[in-house]
Amino acid sequence: DEVSPGCRFIVKDLEEDEEEEYHFVGSQEADPMDGKISDESPIGKAALKHKVGDIFEAETPAGLLKFEVIDISK
Repeated sequence: DEVSPGCRFIVKDLEEDEEEEYHFVGSQEADPMDGKISDESPIGKAALKHKVGDIFEAETPAGLLKFEVIDISK
């Protein structure tokens, strides 16, 4: 299974050592404060197609962040 639109996924922020859960939604439904992100967001775009255990980087307004995919569910 890989991160794709419609799924829920948990990532670990490797800098902060914190886990965050996201729901991958369409751009019209996106609400980052509620954990709903689309492929137009930096983290959503970077996470796309990654599998559990993959590490990826996302260029965000807060700088370059590194994440590990912990879990993916539909």
